[in-house]
Amino acid sequence: MADIFVNYRNGDSHDAAVAVERELSQRFGDDKVFRASKSILPGDDFRGALTRASSGARVLLVFIGDRWLSMRDEAGKVMLDREDDWTRTEILNAFESGVRVIPVLCGRTLSRLSAADLPRALRPLADCQSFRYDTGNVENDLEKIVRGLVELVPGLEDRTAQREAERPEVSNSANNISAGQVLQAHDIGENNSTSIGTVNGNLHSGSGSQYNTTSHGDGANHVNGSVHGGLNQNFGGASEGEREN
Repeated sequence: MADIFVNYRNGDSHDAAVAVERELSQRFGDDKVFRASKSILPGDDFRGALTRASSGARVLLVFIGDRWLSMRDEAGKVMLDREDDWTRTEILNAFESGVRVIPVLCGRTLSRLSAADLPRALRPLADCQSFRYDTGNVENDLEKIVRGLVELVPGLEDRTAQREAERPEVSNSANNISAGQVLQAHDIGENNSTSIGTVNGNLHSGSGSQYNTTSHGDGANHVNGSVHGGLNQNFGGASEGEREN
């Protein structure tokens, strides 16, 4: 049984619910978080699955957007007033089973729920302390939700924090260094540079080819690149043609 149940309404808070569920599944494990469209397989009894999961979880997160209170069905009736509404039913299942219910307010300016705005059966929801999930503050809000759930649910562990703690330390030792440098590095990012001291001879520090030649004596030469037409060189005395003239 999943420890965390994600409750949401399509057309109101679906995107936020999916984003948070995926983060929680990555942190805690896919089997620890229930979301209907992810956790109920084709052919499953969805009514039974929703009832068992919402009643058996440790925490039920209620994702609330700005249309959550006002959404209506095709007949014009407020969805939360319908006894067959699954968003409502899942919350009531959790309350009746003693599951901790936590509203998640989606958006920076969304106000806390008021009992006067809720159907009588759902009014206890207005007294529940909430999380907030704002797309403009995603990283901080997700961290608060993760930390809060770890504190509230016994045995729930953030697997990413555990992997970070298990990373081995890096250490090196060097003795009898009379010249040169010793560098220990770990988790290097961004731009890095190399410092070069005294150089005797040719040095290549960029991209492309490097041609190194040494010329000695009369007639020594080096030609590189494209050469079109003839190449004439004179060394020492005049050529045969010049002597005839």
